[in-house]
Amino acid sequence: MPSRPSSAEGSEGPELTAHVLGRVMVVSPHYDDAVFSCGHLLSAVPESVVVTVCTAVPDDPRQRATDWDTRCGFSSAEEAMQTRCEENQQALDILRAQGVDIAFLDGQYLQSERNSMDLLSDTLLSCIREFRPDSVCTPLGLFHADHLLVADALLQLQHRVRGVRWLAYADIPYNKNADTVAHRTQQLADRGVECEPIRLNLVPGRKREAVEAYRSQFRGLGHQDGAAIMQHEEQYWLLHQNLEIL
Repeated sequence: MPSRPSSAEGSEGPELTAHVLGRVMVVSPHYDDAVFSCGHLLSAVPESVVVTVCTAVPDDPRQRATDWDTRCGFSSAEEAMQTRCEENQQALDILRAQGVDIAFLDGQYLQSERNSMDLLSDTLLSCIREFRPDSVCTPLGLFHADHLLVADALLQLQHRVRGVRWLAYADIPYNKNADTVAHRTQQLADRGVECEPIRLNLVPGRKREAVEAYRSQFRGLGHQDGAAIMQHEEQYWLLHQNLEIL
C-alpha cells in the first residue's frame, strides 16, 4: 500500500480534510513551486488560486541566460520566462486551479540587492482581499532566497488578516533534509510563529500529470521526468503567531 502523499512526515499533529480548508490560496515563489509542493492539495480542492510571485521578465529580456536558465536549455531570460509561464498554465489547467502572476523579478535576474519586502507584502495582501480565501498556504521558506522572501512577506500579514487559516508547506525539493526543515521551524518559533504539524487527508489526484508539465525544470535539476519530485512527501503546518513576541 503506498504511503500517504500529503501527511507531515513524522508528525503526530491533527488530521484535516480538504473540505475543512475551504477555498485555498497557495502562494508560489516561482512557477513550479506550488505544484511541486502542494499538487495533491490543489488536486483535491478545485478552483484554488495559485499566486506566483517571481514572474516578471527583466528590463532587457534578451539578456544572456543565467547559469540556471542555461542548464534548463534556454538562451535568454525572455525565452525562459515565457516557457515557464506556459508550463505553469498547463499544470494549473490539469489541476483546475486559477493562476495569478504578480510580476516580481526572480532573484537570478536582480542586478542589485532586493528591497521590495513591503511592496510584496502589500501586493499579497491585495490578492488575499480580492480572492477572499479561507486558507492561505505559504512556503515554509527553505534554502532559496526567493522562498525566504515570500515566506517572510506573508508572515508580516497574518496579524493584519482575520478569518483566514494560515498554513505553511514544505518547499519541495528543498525539504529533503529534515534538519533544514527543523532549523527553519525553530527559527520561526524564535520569532513568535508556532508551526503545528498537520496531516492532510488527501487522496492522490492528478499531481503527477501536472508535475510532468514542467519539462524545462527537469533539465535544470538533472531529472528525466517528474519521478524524483513525486518521491517527496507533501508536508504542512498550521501557523500560530504569538503577538506578544512580535
